[in-house]
Parts: sequence; C-alpha cells; structure tokens
Amino acid sequence: MRLYNPLQAKEELQGNEGVQMPKFEVSDLESLNGKYDTVVCLDVLIHYPQNKADGMIAHLASLAENRVILSFAPKTFYYDLLKRIGELFPGPSKATRAYLHSEADIERALQKVGWKIRKRGLTTTQFYFSRIVEAVRA
Repeated sequence: MRLYNPLQAKEELQGNEGVQMPKFEVSDLESLNGKYDTVVCLDVLIHYPQNKADGMIAHLASLAENRVILSFAPKTFYYDLLKRIGELFPGPSKATRAYLHSEADIERALQKVGWKIRKRGLTTTQFYFSRIVEAVRA
C-alpha cells in the first residue's frame, strides 16, 4: 500500500482518463444532506443518548447509497465503571456527557431503517477502544 498526500494523489490521478477524484465533505451531522456512496461516522455517537442516536443513525443511513460505517463507545462493564468513577471527580469535564451504546441497540437502529451489519470490529489502543460496524442495505 502506498500513501499519498492529496496533491500527490491529484497529480497521479489527473493523467488517467475515467478516474474521478473522491469528494469529501465535512459538516455538522444534522444539516448534512445529499447522497453518498459511503457514510462514515467515527466516535460521534458518544455525544448522543440512545434515543437521539437512533435518529442520527436513521439520518446517516438515509444519506448512504451502499454502506454506513459507525464507531461507538461500547456499553460494557469496564466502560460503565470508568464513567461512574469519572463522575466522582468535579471539573469542567462534567460539561460533556459520554453516552455508551450496546452493539444490540446500534444493530436494532440500523435494522429499523432497512440496514444490516456486514462486518464488526474493535479498535483498541492502550487507553481507548471502540466498536466499529459496517452496515449495508438489508
């Protein structure tokens, strides 16, 4: 695999007929519209309680033509315990709530709008882990 910076990629692809540069957009999720081959939402669902996460997942799925990739902080005993310990300490971090989601709840939200999980994974480092799913139309 070869890594390119955007200018190198553009230079290399410009000479090839029929090759179209990918289009990337960044926006707040609620106002995003249009149709995209793939919609990727990484580590954002932590800011949504489950009832709002269901709506956001439905919105993201409505934008995707072929697949949706979501990552989320899993609702596990370990994460729940860390969250409860963190709530014991006062400070500015209290302003941000971290919502944990069970994989079953994410899967249910996807199924509700006609999508199914094709792949599941786990992203891990020493101090961080999240679940990641790839969904396709059912």
